Amino acid sequence: MRVLQGTLILLFLLFCFSGSTVNAQEEMTLDDCIELALQTRYSIIRAHGDEKLAKFEKLNALGAFLPRVSASYDYSKGKQTNRKQDVEVYTIEDSIIYARYADNILDQPDSAKSFQYLLSPPTIEEREYDDLDLGTSKTLSFSGSISIFDLSNWFNFASASANKASAQLNVIASEQDLIYSVKIYYYAYLASEENLSVQEEAVNRAAEQLKLTESKYELGSVSRSDVLKQKVQYGNDRLALLRAKNAVTNSMADLAYRIGLDPRKDYKFSREFTPREITGTLEEVVEFGLTHKPSLLADEKNVDAYKHNYRAAKAEYLPTLSAYGRYSIFSGTLGDTATYNYSRHSRTYGISASYNIFDGFFRERQVAQAKVYLNNMKALLADNRNLAVSQIKTAYLNIEQLKEQKKVSEENVEAAQEDLRITQEKYNLGAAAILELLDAQVSLKEAQVSLIQADFNLNLAIAELENAMGKM
Repeated sequence: MRVLQGTLILLFLLFCFSGSTVNAQEEMTLDDCIELALQTRYSIIRAHGDEKLAKFEKLNALGAFLPRVSASYDYSKGKQTNRKQDVEVYTIEDSIIYARYADNILDQPDSAKSFQYLLSPPTIEEREYDDLDLGTSKTLSFSGSISIFDLSNWFNFASASANKASAQLNVIASEQDLIYSVKIYYYAYLASEENLSVQEEAVNRAAEQLKLTESKYELGSVSRSDVLKQKVQYGNDRLALLRAKNAVTNSMADLAYRIGLDPRKDYKFSREFTPREITGTLEEVVEFGLTHKPSLLADEKNVDAYKHNYRAAKAEYLPTLSAYGRYSIFSGTLGDTATYNYSRHSRTYGISASYNIFDGFFRERQVAQAKVYLNNMKALLADNRNLAVSQIKTAYLNIEQLKEQKKVSEENVEAAQEDLRITQEKYNLGAAAILELLDAQVSLKEAQVSLIQADFNLNLAIAELENAMGKM
């Protein structure tokens, strides 16, 4: 009995522990969102697929240096049927009639010609078929060849290696772009949650003020106009609260979609995150971005790949040299026998050289095309480097501005809070009008919303700078 009680208690504790674990996991942090997005998003899956294909392309380019080996086996069994020619056969009576008039046939061809119509039609005698067994044969052969000299193979392999490195860098670049996108929507969700708290606070403050105003009206210390104005303010705050709730729902759905979850469901996201800081001068940040941004490094690898493609195209003007060999075994039957009584072994090997003298200007087209692609890729790399520098400089300078703006917004909130407190005391003493109090309430809410927006913009600018620099 005690054992059963202990087992039940243990199961209960495990159930409670597992339930608390699930509840804790329901609230996702920014890192949880990023990790989930990296596992489910299409862009990352596609980038990994391209990397895998590039790996096999390099393996295929390496195979050009290795021998090509093949084996074949052939088994056959033959039978030949010989059919003799059919013969026309006349009856005995027709033969006697023909013999009686033989002389007339020889002397008078016309009479012989008409005489043939008096004969009965001949019968066709079919001969029997003769079957000849050709016997059974089987052939086993092995063949192989290897390229001894083909300069284009080396350049193709170098190009494939550069493409593989570019694909690996593109995976990192795709991950960074996705992380930046998740941060945007995560910060937007946090901003909507903070805005919702501000609107709820404003509604509660307006409701309390409405009660106070109605009490003062009942005592006759304020006019009915004050009550109506406060009701209008209370209604506006409630409407703003409803919009804030809708914004939270929409931002939650956007964030869920961005990380690969069903947008129709509700999720809990943590409001706690560690703000990132950017250190270093503008020149240091720009230099870091130019040397570490994965997309730029991938473009550089693409330039290398196109260089090797151009060299491979020009290498088609050179001759190629290869070696080959073949070994085959044949076993068959000769004559009327059921066993293999004849075999033959053959060996063939040699070296072949080839040179393309004229191919209808196909090589010229390949060389021109490869050169155009190389020039285009160089121009794209230069444009992307300039774009990266521009983005880094803009984000870096924007961060400095937003830091100052956040300080001003914080001071503005403190000033608005103090102004509302003083105006509330004046209104309670009858030294301030209801409009002054309403303006103070609105100013405080606007200052709080501006602070939320400044904080959001600052986090977003830091994320933008990190993405432009190539930092996770």
